[in-house]
Amino acid sequence: MSEIKQNRHVKTVCTLGPASNSPEVIRKLLLGGMDIARLNLNYGTLESHSQLIETVRSQSQELKLTKGILLDLPGFKKRTGDIKAVFGDHLEFATSHGADFIALSFISSAQQVGEVRQLLTEMKSDIPIIVKIERAKSLEASEAILEVCQGIMVARGDLAADISIEKVPMAQKHLIKAANRAGKPVITATQMLESMVRANTPTRAEATDVANAVLDGSDALMLSEETTIGAHPVEGVGMMVKIILEAEAELFDGHLPREGVPGISAEINDATARAACHIAYQVQAKAIIAFTTGGTTALRVSKYRPAQPILAVTPNERVARRLALSWGVLPVIRIAPPELDGILELAVQVAVDKDIAAKGDILVITAGIPPTGQGGTNLIKVHKI
Repeated sequence: MSEIKQNRHVKTVCTLGPASNSPEVIRKLLLGGMDIARLNLNYGTLESHSQLIETVRSQSQELKLTKGILLDLPGFKKRTGDIKAVFGDHLEFATSHGADFIALSFISSAQQVGEVRQLLTEMKSDIPIIVKIERAKSLEASEAILEVCQGIMVARGDLAADISIEKVPMAQKHLIKAANRAGKPVITATQMLESMVRANTPTRAEATDVANAVLDGSDALMLSEETTIGAHPVEGVGMMVKIILEAEAELFDGHLPREGVPGISAEINDATARAACHIAYQVQAKAIIAFTTGGTTALRVSKYRPAQPILAVTPNERVARRLALSWGVLPVIRIAPPELDGILELAVQVAVDKDIAAKGDILVITAGIPPTGQGGTNLIKVHKI
């Protein structure tokens, strides 16, 4: 079953390792629902990771799937340290290999994130930064960190060791809510289906944990040992997809788009995205088609959590891969025509090709007319096929 037909909003991140580093298993993970491949640079060699990146790219291309790669970088061995000494070599590796995201470990302040961003700028790279919230200090600074990063990961294992295990469930909910308000992706991670390292089915408690992470508002859920060293990596991602779909069925039962998200701006682009979600609900549209150059339009629509899939049409393959992490977004790599008629024609073509809509169905389309590059969304069009 393709992911388009599954119409799944919450994404899956699979960590690759000894149990999943062959082309055959990676292909099965991609077909089974993996949206983002995570490579943990704490283990293995840079040469082996380079080969894995190539395998993920080639298998995705063969399957005509747009998937991203997240490189999880080794962090501070101590509580403090020189940013360049800690991250420099791995940032260069991530940049030279076209990583779609990097994850930073043991960050304690927004200033540290800014210093990493400066290093990336010097390397002429704009790789999105995902900050792992895994220490009391990063939890306390999470609001400030969210202002300067492109997403966060709720790293529940290390976080539990630092703040005590009974505090983790509410910390998870608060972090997800904060990321939702900021309109930035949040990955919930650690021991999601840990029993599947050995068993071919999860425990009931694990299934409940996954479902609750969906209902909390996670953009993506992550598998670690389940896919790196587990006996059933493909079955693990398949089970996670099944649980996500069941939870989403409840989530969208009589679902309304979110109203009055705190902290939203009054700018045209944000208002357009918000209105598109409400219109899509009112007219029972099959999809929202977001024409986007840099991905911002699709991210804004995703922020309001519409029940409809968000088809993000972008000419930029790099942008498309980055959008693979965001809730409800299905990236499509196409060049948008400059005129409205051409945009409408392409929107219909994309929705029909992806088997999301057919004759008589309604689409809600957002775009910038005339195309002005990033940040120029000013149009909503309700279109009946």
